[in-house]
Amino acid sequence: MFEVGGGGGLQLDELGGQIQRQIFSPLRLQIEHTFPSMWCMEGDSVTSSHQCVPAGFTDANDPAVLLRAAVDALAEVDPSSLNTSELADLSLSVQRQMHRLAGVSAQLLEQWQSSGVWAFDGSRSAAGRLARETRSSLRSCKAALRRASNSAALPAVTCAVVNGELSVDHLDLFGVYATSQRSVAMDRDQAFLVDQCRNVNFKKANQLLTYWAHAVDATDASASDRNENAEDPSSVYLSETFEGTWVMNATLSPVTGSIIANELSQLEKLIAESDRESGRSRTPAQRRAAALVEMATRSAAMPAGSKQPRPLFTVLVGEQSFSHLCELANGTVLSPTDLLPMLTAADLETVLFDGPHTVISVSRARRFTGAIRKAIETRDRHCTHPSDCDVPADRCDVDHIIPYSQHGPTSQFNGRLQCATHNRNASRHAHSTTQPITPPRPITELDHIRCRLRHN
Repeated sequence: MFEVGGGGGLQLDELGGQIQRQIFSPLRLQIEHTFPSMWCMEGDSVTSSHQCVPAGFTDANDPAVLLRAAVDALAEVDPSSLNTSELADLSLSVQRQMHRLAGVSAQLLEQWQSSGVWAFDGSRSAAGRLARETRSSLRSCKAALRRASNSAALPAVTCAVVNGELSVDHLDLFGVYATSQRSVAMDRDQAFLVDQCRNVNFKKANQLLTYWAHAVDATDASASDRNENAEDPSSVYLSETFEGTWVMNATLSPVTGSIIANELSQLEKLIAESDRESGRSRTPAQRRAAALVEMATRSAAMPAGSKQPRPLFTVLVGEQSFSHLCELANGTVLSPTDLLPMLTAADLETVLFDGPHTVISVSRARRFTGAIRKAIETRDRHCTHPSDCDVPADRCDVDHIIPYSQHGPTSQFNGRLQCATHNRNASRHAHSTTQPITPPRPITELDHIRCRLRHN
């Protein structure tokens, strides 16, 4: 009996007006009580606030009107007329405000969804109503409503997003880790986690929350049992199509996936160099496919009984800030149980920390190699360029802070990780002449003994 009017809002069927008015009277009271500032009544119709301004609002202070005016003003800006500084400032500012607006929108949608007002036109679901009214996909609307639900359970995160301190992606990220089993711990630690995430990029925030989740689960007996009994997620499907091509779909565990990804990356680089010499042009995906074939070819040609490479696990001891680290070289956070299947086929090495820096003797070598490079890789773990670059350690160069040409020592105290782009590109290189991280101190026999004892 309800008809969705093209102008927005719900209208009563004129033929059954008398009967419907009797049904609608309590419904009208519920709407006015639930959303006094968002909905209003005009006769027998329920109309959204963009058509009739609620009491107390005028066009001058109605938030929706002001927002629409701001968007209209931005739409009139010609990006090509801006200089580079203006373009950068405006683009970044708009993105920041979009994240803030998404946080506010999540709060509104949570109230809208929980109130049930979305069902007043007969819609079967809130997502369906939202998709129809906004001309959006059902998938994106479901994601928006999940975010809205997260905002109710994560008030500190939502507040930080609305204030512009975090992005709306953090709200989604926290929602992944804020499971029902961790709800008590999340309520307890939420403010602390938000404070930590304010000062790091999104990838590090993800690592932080993963470590937090592992720590919480370690104190939960049921969670520990679930982790120990979890099945290996690895699986590979290889199917031949009717045209004779093959389609592959694979899911790998963090450790095995890292092993394969590293080997594919190394072979892809070799193939790219070969292509440049021969003048052949292939996409990165095509080179990875060729690298996969090369891996299979090498496996078939591998002599029987030959020694296979072993994974290397680095154990960090002596420095409290590193005492609970457990992650791959690419930054993927693991639980200790993830490493157990690999221990019989892996090598272990110990890096002893004295404070935040490894105790390594100073060398006058021209290049960072061996123990010095390993110490810097273990300490920095990714590119340290001020642009917050996160290229992992195994794909970085080690750069002298004080250049070698200016008598800078080749030591872990004067070295830092930088990716090839930031180290070798003169226009992007971090030309920092700051003093070494800490004054070097010589290694002693006692340090060697401490390292061996901690290793054992």
